[in-house]
Amino acid sequence: MNKRLSNHSGTTTVLLALAVSGLFVAVPGASIAAQRVLGPGPDAVTLEAGRLRIGIGGEHTTFHDRWRDGEQEPLGQGFRFAAFGPSQLAVLGPLQQAVRDLGVPDFSASLGSTRLALRQRVFATPFSLDFGVTDWLTVGASAPLVRVRAEALFRLDGSTATLGPNPYFLGSAVPGANQTTIDAFTSAAASLAARRDGCIANPASAPECATILAESAQVDALIASTNAFAGGLGATYGGDGAGTPAAYVPLAGSPAETALLARVDALRTDFTRYGVTDISPTTGLPLGAQTPLSAADLEQLLRDPVNGYGARPLESSAQLGIGDIDLHAKLKLFDSFGRAAGGPTAGRLGADGFGIRQSVGVTYRLGTGTPGAPGDFLDLGTGSGENAIGARSYTDIVFNDRFWTSAVVGWAQAQGEDALIRVPTVAGDQLLEAWREMVVPVERGAVLQAEVAPRFLLGDYVSIGGYWGWRRHEADNYTVPATATGAPTAAGTVTFDVAGMAAANARDEQRAGFSVTFSTLAANARGGTNLGFELSYSHRQSIASGEGIVPKAYEHRLQLRYYTRLFGR
Repeated sequence: MNKRLSNHSGTTTVLLALAVSGLFVAVPGASIAAQRVLGPGPDAVTLEAGRLRIGIGGEHTTFHDRWRDGEQEPLGQGFRFAAFGPSQLAVLGPLQQAVRDLGVPDFSASLGSTRLALRQRVFATPFSLDFGVTDWLTVGASAPLVRVRAEALFRLDGSTATLGPNPYFLGSAVPGANQTTIDAFTSAAASLAARRDGCIANPASAPECATILAESAQVDALIASTNAFAGGLGATYGGDGAGTPAAYVPLAGSPAETALLARVDALRTDFTRYGVTDISPTTGLPLGAQTPLSAADLEQLLRDPVNGYGARPLESSAQLGIGDIDLHAKLKLFDSFGRAAGGPTAGRLGADGFGIRQSVGVTYRLGTGTPGAPGDFLDLGTGSGENAIGARSYTDIVFNDRFWTSAVVGWAQAQGEDALIRVPTVAGDQLLEAWREMVVPVERGAVLQAEVAPRFLLGDYVSIGGYWGWRRHEADNYTVPATATGAPTAAGTVTFDVAGMAAANARDEQRAGFSVTFSTLAANARGGTNLGFELSYSHRQSIASGEGIVPKAYEHRLQLRYYTRLFGR
């Protein structure tokens, strides 16, 4: 689905779904056997006093697309550039200006075009324990073991490049040869200055004196521009002098080099007019780049902490670790099922009429997971790494002896803290150099969530279910300086888009799915089996998004929940 969804329409969808559920509540059903099978997804059920529920599962989530403001695009779109230039690598900005100053005013620095084929996977094994303190209060904890994997292939097409690696760094003879070329221009400027001074002292000292004296302003400008040209060549291409030249220079034979050679020819003509022949017909330019970036060059650029990204190459990787740990409690406020004869268990499994249950829950998240590293652009991390608190309202509604549904509304707020991030110049940029990395205070935006999980019972043992969920993450606020100076890229003062950075991480998403569950809870309650367990499979996937960048998830879950009595109670 590529339809753009605004915040307003997303919120309206949530309210409509809850309103529809409210209409169903108003329609009483026949005699029911309520929730003989619970199944996956949220619900208002609390465990009986002394009941222990042990859960283990397997979850596999894949991402190979993403939503950007409601439009679907490849997951690696943030690393796809038609021209890999100063917007992606700030060090190319001064180089682009230097080549323009040398005499190519329309020069655009580019290392080529890039493309990233990317798929990310998350394998999680969640463990959970829930205990019924009383019939109306359940407490518990859950912790996942998380393995994240990125499958990536990053490629740079040099056919459109205007720059390549500077040969200065590839061979010991190159600096000397470059210096010889550069010296031809400085020598020509010095020769013309000497001839000008000689003509001023003695107008008959050279045949060109009359022209030199008549065009003194042009002569002075030619001397100055030639010295600047020689200095620019030295700073860009490098010679035997002090200083480190640019890492990249115009490709040999490229339009930029052709334009620079045309300027050399023009200088030769101008100097010859004044009788100076230091710039000969064989004088050209310092050695230009012989090839575009290779795969090895690209990997080195990604690793380079000074002129590159100080990052891990964009290739397949994996890591394993503990995710965030949740501590939770659920308090039952109202339960019409509990009024049935036989107590809470009988009430849940065989209520006499229309039923509704209402619970509230609180969760405290321990940030034991590891967030994605700033220097690993494909790292999803094993968790947020931040403490948070959340609250939920659970409503179970029974319509008849086969169909019931749960509606859940929740809120969560992560604790603000200092975070290690890389700050972009343009909001949404993902390929960010190492010098942008800094520790900044972050105020996390609240998370709002609504879920509806209808279930249809096929009998005492099997049920099928559906799922719809909406999740909204409000914008995070970063305390970041407006500008950065002294960047190692020599890019000068860089302005950060702080406001855009905060707005870019606001996002919302809708997911839908289905589930199938096999359960022995009803048989166990009747004494027909000693084993009380549920085995369920569910599939969920992203179906729409509003603003923000949201990876499109395809999620498969297998869950086993075993019910027993603690210490034989």
